[in-house]
Amino acid sequence: MPLAAGLNIFFRNRSGAGAGLKQRPPPAPCLSARFRRRGPGPAAPHDLGRPVIDTPILNDPVFRTVVAPFAVSLVLAGLLRLSGGPKSGPAMMSLSIVAGVIVAFLLTGLAEPFPPKTGLGKAFYLIVAAALLGLVFEVSYLAKPAEEPALLGFPLVALIWLAWPKLMVGPGVGDVVVLSVAWIAGIVWLARFRAMAAKAGALPGGLLLCLAGGGVAGTALIADAVGLGLFAASVAVSALGFALWRLAALMLMGSPGSFGPLPVFSGGGALLVFVYLMIVQVPRISLWALLVLVLLPFVLLPFKRLLLFDTTASGLITAVLVSVLGGSLAAAAVGIAFLSVTS
Repeated sequence: MPLAAGLNIFFRNRSGAGAGLKQRPPPAPCLSARFRRRGPGPAAPHDLGRPVIDTPILNDPVFRTVVAPFAVSLVLAGLLRLSGGPKSGPAMMSLSIVAGVIVAFLLTGLAEPFPPKTGLGKAFYLIVAAALLGLVFEVSYLAKPAEEPALLGFPLVALIWLAWPKLMVGPGVGDVVVLSVAWIAGIVWLARFRAMAAKAGALPGGLLLCLAGGGVAGTALIADAVGLGLFAASVAVSALGFALWRLAALMLMGSPGSFGPLPVFSGGGALLVFVYLMIVQVPRISLWALLVLVLLPFVLLPFKRLLLFDTTASGLITAVLVSVLGGSLAAAAVGIAFLSVTS
């Protein structure tokens, strides 16, 4: 299916174009109502996801899920860094990552009232919950002991909620195996991502999240899950906006910055939610490609000694290594997904 046709189908029917989401009836007025088109007559309840200013640019799906999240993340990261000061600024600026993803949900009108009826509606609330968890762990030392259980519990809760309709029907042995492997892989992804970013710093952490989002987006688009692919891309571009600020800080001040639980849960958790939704609802998704992406946080293991140096040069070398090795893994995952569809 051509990409442009897939985009039009997804944002016309709100069904995900291959994401396995059933077309739902018009929802009641909710958070997304402000983004509906306002005409001379009454607001059309079926016309969700239309911006107030009806222009071709704002109606473009790529603008709403890629361009707008990147712009919001880039601007918000700078504002949070400057307003937060030297202490809280570097940590709080990672809120820009989840802010970009939330903007994508709002601009597309897919932030449903609770309880949500669709998979993407559930994904919205899971992403907000992950961001709140990360914020609590970031600002409160009293909550630190609960961080490890959260790394185990959040993937399990997210997977059960997203797969609940399938679980109620009665999953087969193969489904149970796939869901179990997905849960373990999610724990490994979050835990290793946190450990790697804590040692390498904010710039490699942001770049790794950007590459992982790009790999997930490419895998989803190849499987004709256009909607989920675009939302995964919103994570990637939001992480890119954050990483650009961290690069500027490293070049100007020589500060690698910290990458704490807030970006791990908000950014890494958001990407994990989209991956789980693909596993549950996209029959053509390549599980092997997704497993390859789990290896991304391990790319710096052979370079442990490099992480011991806290200099501008070592920070730049680490960022280059993450970009080259992580980009190669992400490209390999997309290639595996392409071969699985064409073979």
